[in-house]
Amino acid sequence: MTRKTQLHQRIAYFESLRGLGATSIVLYHLGGDTVFIDNNLVNNGWMMLDFFFILSGCVISFAFLPQMDRPGGVVHFLWGRFLRVYPLHIVMLLVFVGLELVKYAGTQYAGIAADTPAFAENNLNSFLHNVFLTNVLMLDHMTWNKPSWSVAAEFWAYGLFALAAYALRGHRPLFLGVCALIAAGAFAYLTQHTMDSAYGMARCLWGFFLGVLLAALLDSGRVRLSVPMLHVICICVAAILLTGPWPHDHGWSVLFTSVYFMLLLALFASPEDTVVKRVLSHPFLVRLGTVSFGIYLIHSAVWWVLAQAARVVVKLVPGLVQPGQDALESALVSNVLLLIGLPLIYLLAELSYRWFEKPIYDLRFRQPRWVAELDRRAEAQVTPPQPPA
Repeated sequence: MTRKTQLHQRIAYFESLRGLGATSIVLYHLGGDTVFIDNNLVNNGWMMLDFFFILSGCVISFAFLPQMDRPGGVVHFLWGRFLRVYPLHIVMLLVFVGLELVKYAGTQYAGIAADTPAFAENNLNSFLHNVFLTNVLMLDHMTWNKPSWSVAAEFWAYGLFALAAYALRGHRPLFLGVCALIAAGAFAYLTQHTMDSAYGMARCLWGFFLGVLLAALLDSGRVRLSVPMLHVICICVAAILLTGPWPHDHGWSVLFTSVYFMLLLALFASPEDTVVKRVLSHPFLVRLGTVSFGIYLIHSAVWWVLAQAARVVVKLVPGLVQPGQDALESALVSNVLLLIGLPLIYLLAELSYRWFEKPIYDLRFRQPRWVAELDRRAEAQVTPPQPPA
């Protein structure tokens, strides 16, 4: 079996984990008072971002590191990453501009009170930072489409990965050493802070380059795990996720990243034909992972709209909640929002992927001539001209 075939098979069950992880974040951000949301598994959903970072570093290293030895390969990689994450990011940013206008109209013309005044935090300054993906570098709080900070962080990690890989091409041990230093530095920084989004860039660098190192470890072929060991690790991971809830606001919270490192190591290094991998390879779960980026970026807007609609309904029908109780503090309202919102988020993510994300991402195959020219010139500099016979 070729490396490409193995990676394709692995991506199937990793896609499923990505979809399940995105769903847990969706539930985590709804935060309603119902047993389907207020439980340890969902309350530990903040860890799923670290899973995404590690998985991204691992899969990207497997898929793209071999092409980082030429300028065209670097350009193609960064262009492809840009096409994958930026268009939907901008669309959702504009959606939130619309929602902010709705909030402004509601407060000015309908007398509806808002917890945060329109365009107070979501202002022109934060808008520009979101446009240029500098929000994770320059802002210490989340603005506009709140999950987008991780998109910005990961794009900067892509650039650092490409820069290091190209600069140290042909020196793999040195490249891995630099990746280890980046990961170690980010880890040390996080132990003195928290896993809050204010330290999101360090959090991303720690997870992403830990994933790069995981890919190198697996690529060496020195790690092999048995099926029973896979099951033991899965049980341990499940036990951690189902207990707690574990806090994200301590320096030692960074240690929870090891949970997903071990899970990915076990899945990569164990035999393919296992019950766990067969379950994760179910077509529905795989498709959920395929559209997970849309799930992640769209869900915040859906929850905002539904939450505001629920508050209006509660005002019209006061008996739905106790006096002084917010709509989302009602189990009934929370369950209704979940029943309506989760399928709606899945549907919008599917439509977004099918009609918007994928067509744009497919443009990466249209490589401009100047990219090929970069490779030709680089090869000419490396290969000296042959003397005439």
